[in-house]
Amino acid sequence: MISLQDWFSYHIWGTTRQLTHLSELPENVYTKEIQSVFPTIQAVFEHVWLVDSLWLKRMQGEEKPEVELKTLLTVETAHKEFMVLHQQMMTYITNVEDPSLIRSFQTMKGIHMENSIEEMLYTVVNHGSYHRGNVTAMHRQMGYSGKPYDYIYYLEELKQS
Repeated sequence: MISLQDWFSYHIWGTTRQLTHLSELPENVYTKEIQSVFPTIQAVFEHVWLVDSLWLKRMQGEEKPEVELKTLLTVETAHKEFMVLHQQMMTYITNVEDPSLIRSFQTMKGIHMENSIEEMLYTVVNHGSYHRGNVTAMHRQMGYSGKPYDYIYYLEELKQS
């Protein structure tokens, strides 16, 4: 069985790997406007940062959390902000005594839901994976290749380290 920490470590790995890949591409790739799901790769990372922040607050028991959108102007800024947020999330996850604890919350659309901390964390990881796919598609649209971000590649990298 995969622990919450292992599962979340995969999310951190995927985010870090993608930001590292972006830092190796021309600087304008991050902010270039294109016709896609999001107008820029920057907008994707700002969205994921916001949603990760909301889920952390929900896991912590806030029913209707508010998070101010961060402007992540550069890949370096995004990397720093995700490092801080992911450390906060990992600290929380590591100290959760009962991941099956149910939390009540409202979605951004005002829908009332009740889910376990574990289910919320899986949602965070799945959401991040989904948007890593968006960014990879946006890379290709601009003429650059992406990197594999599948869980199996994460596991392989762990074996080799």
